[in-house]
Amino acid sequence: MIGSLSPQLISIYSEMLKKSFLQTCINHGSLSTQQIDQILQPIRHSYGGNDEEHELKKLVQEINSDIKEFGQELSFVNHPLSDTEYLVFGLTFETPACQLQHHYSESDQIYFAKLMECMANQEDYAISWVDMYNLQNLPATAKKQLTKTRIQNLVRKWSLQGYFLEIEDKIYFGPRMIVEYARHLKTYYSDHVKDCPLCKKVVLWDIKCSHCETKVHKECIRTFLKRNSNCPSCSQLWNTPLN
Repeated sequence: MIGSLSPQLISIYSEMLKKSFLQTCINHGSLSTQQIDQILQPIRHSYGGNDEEHELKKLVQEINSDIKEFGQELSFVNHPLSDTEYLVFGLTFETPACQLQHHYSESDQIYFAKLMECMANQEDYAISWVDMYNLQNLPATAKKQLTKTRIQNLVRKWSLQGYFLEIEDKIYFGPRMIVEYARHLKTYYSDHVKDCPLCKKVVLWDIKCSHCETKVHKECIRTFLKRNSNCPSCSQLWNTPLN
């Protein structure tokens, strides 16, 4: 057990654990808490540790201290549509939507940007598979390369990385999109994408005030209403059910 190791070995174990877990987060993009449990167990076992030595929140905090200077961060995000908490690896500096990752072609990157634009302008921030095959305003050269099979492969790969979330026959913004592209969405689609008035982080679905229709995170307003009874935006009596 790690408690019986010397301080030097404990330090080595800690660094190996952080590096292994960070690399796993980078490879996946986003991980549900269930996936994290499955991943951490063998990593801890490999380096001779136990579950109590590196509680998840502390582990993430330590990793963030190490990677902050590189413009990277691990963030916990609760996705309201899947009712699941994710740990997301993302960039903290603004990333142009047309420059997703260097190993994608120019046509792929243009498609990603246009797909994001289309979804950001929808009430539910979603798009059907049918509409994904017929995006408007794509350059002719990109259209030629983006076959139906290519689009399917791209969207499924981006979904695995956490940028999108597939529910039935639609694709929604995923946990990594909320983290990594929040600033971009609020800057370029400010008519549709706003911050929660309470936590000042981007809010997409969640819940609306029945008077002013301002969107608020459900958990934020639930906490707020324990001490207040009015909407934090318009100050009218809050009467929208939280369930």
